[in-house]
Amino acid sequence: MLKKISNEKKLVVLIGDDLRHQYFLFQLNSKHSISAVFIEKSEYPQPIAKTENEKNAWTWFFERRKTFEHETITPTLNIKTLNNPDVFHVKKNGLNSLKTLTRLKEISPDFIACFGTGILHERILSNFPDCIFNLHVGIPEYYRGSSCNFWPIYNSDLKNLGATVHVIEKGIDTGKIAGAKLITLEPEDNEQTLTWKTIHVGTQLMVETIEKWKLGMLYLKEQKQVGTLYKMNEFNPAAILRIKKMVESGELKLQIEKVVS
Repeated sequence: MLKKISNEKKLVVLIGDDLRHQYFLFQLNSKHSISAVFIEKSEYPQPIAKTENEKNAWTWFFERRKTFEHETITPTLNIKTLNNPDVFHVKKNGLNSLKTLTRLKEISPDFIACFGTGILHERILSNFPDCIFNLHVGIPEYYRGSSCNFWPIYNSDLKNLGATVHVIEKGIDTGKIAGAKLITLEPEDNEQTLTWKTIHVGTQLMVETIEKWKLGMLYLKEQKQVGTLYKMNEFNPAAILRIKKMVESGELKLQIEKVVS
């Protein structure tokens, strides 16, 4: 069990720059005071589609996600927050810079909550051991790496859609688990609601993890197995096209109904 701490301890948040990351930040800040926020610029490479169908599928998926997240997340950003933390914008991989490390040392955080950033390097990890926690939108004992709320859909493995809060260490998504939860499927779900639910559930897990940490009641457990590692370049137009076909053919709906029933 981690030692009980005082209310003066400092919380820092490291996030990406998408709308979903703002949701994470605002939800945390509605329950906990935050000393500082570091927002890392997201620069995802545009993969090359091999066919017109793949190109169309890529556009289809991200237009649907943009619309869904705007309609779902934007209204939640009106939530009342406890304070106005200092905000630092950094370039891609800027969280690993000497400048960021210097700022973090000046702040001297006791708990760092991460979501949607690049991989943190040894320079950061070694200076803040066992106090950096990641929201992983997946179950790392089955799915590690990138887009782990997508691959269970791709693999027709809906029962393993969920989220995990874990300690960040050198391995990718291999750290001790602070909390994990599967999503609840509903008949009306689609590929967008399924991926969103992992973010929603995971954000609440992080809120709860911080609360347990404050109370000195945070227990961590080792992972029982090492899940399959999915890399960013595997999330490509061909993979998206498969999902598009699953949605339009009704295959995904049937799979959801099978799990729900």
